[in-house]
Amino acid sequence: MNSGIPVEVVVDSGLPAGSLPATRRAGRQAIALLWSLTGVYVMSLWVLVPLPLSYALPLAMPFSLFLYAISRRHAIESFLRLKIEFFLLGLMAVLSVLSLVNSNAPFRSFRIIFPSVLPFLLFLHLVVLGSISRERLLWIPRMLVGAAFLFSVFPFLASFVLPPLKSLVFEEYRLKCFFEISIQHSIVLAVTIPLLVAEFVLQKRLFWRGVLAVGLLLLVYTSFRAGSKTAMSVGMLGGLLTFVVLRMRAQSAGKSLLMFAMLGLAGVFLWFFGLDLAEKLEPEIAGKLRSIVEGGVKSYQSVQIRRHLWQVAIEEGKAHWLVGSGAGEIVLNYPHAHNLVLDYFKGIGLFGALAIVGLCLTILARGGFKALDILRGRGGVLDQRIFACYVGAAVYVLCNQMSDCFGPSTVGMLWTVYLSAVLAEGAGREREVRVELVEDDPMPGRGERS
Repeated sequence: MNSGIPVEVVVDSGLPAGSLPATRRAGRQAIALLWSLTGVYVMSLWVLVPLPLSYALPLAMPFSLFLYAISRRHAIESFLRLKIEFFLLGLMAVLSVLSLVNSNAPFRSFRIIFPSVLPFLLFLHLVVLGSISRERLLWIPRMLVGAAFLFSVFPFLASFVLPPLKSLVFEEYRLKCFFEISIQHSIVLAVTIPLLVAEFVLQKRLFWRGVLAVGLLLLVYTSFRAGSKTAMSVGMLGGLLTFVVLRMRAQSAGKSLLMFAMLGLAGVFLWFFGLDLAEKLEPEIAGKLRSIVEGGVKSYQSVQIRRHLWQVAIEEGKAHWLVGSGAGEIVLNYPHAHNLVLDYFKGIGLFGALAIVGLCLTILARGGFKALDILRGRGGVLDQRIFACYVGAAVYVLCNQMSDCFGPSTVGMLWTVYLSAVLAEGAGREREVRVELVEDDPMPGRGERS
């Protein structure tokens, strides 16, 4: 009979007296080390010059498994959630090695091998962080937004006050900051736009919502000055999609109709006055945009160069369709074919091209299914942040179809955002299953030792 008197239960841990506090301290130190390693890696994604730590640091992340104990079941279930992605990545890594038989520059295979191996290394680290806290796992995308402001927005704004900075952060008229070329900078900025939009929509306090609105405008303007038309457009469309889906979930049908009407008016304004506004902000970039709008995409010089590269990539892929002409081989003095699928077809053959198509479709499908869940009212705030991560990953995939092609310098953005979302979503499902099992159990206390 329960007397209502609290009873202290002492568990025999098998450890010497006084060792439990020391164990807890060691656990806290391990967790602090794991998160500090994550922070350094996230920041290194933005600082590629002169020493790209983002290439070397993932090699240290598998050691996370020795710092914090996780259950075998959690590790296996997390791995199985990514079985499609990991199978395709493993296939591409194997094909990259086989393609070396036709390669003229074996070292160039790093361009495809590294993006194929990196997700496995990050997974071994993030699965440990996910076992500690699902909520903390979703702080990683926020770190990316913070890094965007620290290494992109703030240096850009500082260049107005300190003119000597312009020679360091600009590449002609394009803003490159600490990246090798401006297109890399544009792509990673585009990924962060949906992440910041989600924070703006989910913020309840008016003051902080105003701060986030100003930050979002600065981030979009910085993306515009980075100069890539495709990355800027895809990033803004990704942010718009995130805003619409999250707002439709949180408001009535009438407010949603009003929202679409306001967005329609904004679209009409940009259609008539967008180029004039762009010319006031940056004439060089506006001139490029005007030539595309008035002359058509096919007549744009950059597209004409790409079409020539694509034809060469197709011919080389046909000549070596089984294992490719060599992973990462240059095309007409360009580092890649400026088309993701054709670059993999040329480099690692037909099966490599099919693998990268399957990988991209899998990433896009996860985002689509999550959008449907959000619109149906399923999940909470964390699920809405997961959706924003999926949109950011989709933005990266779409931007890379014609630029960078999953290059080693930027691919860490994709897998950091995407794996954080997948593992956080999986941890939430595990929790829901456990709750359902407890609620359905007629004897919830059975099997417990007193």
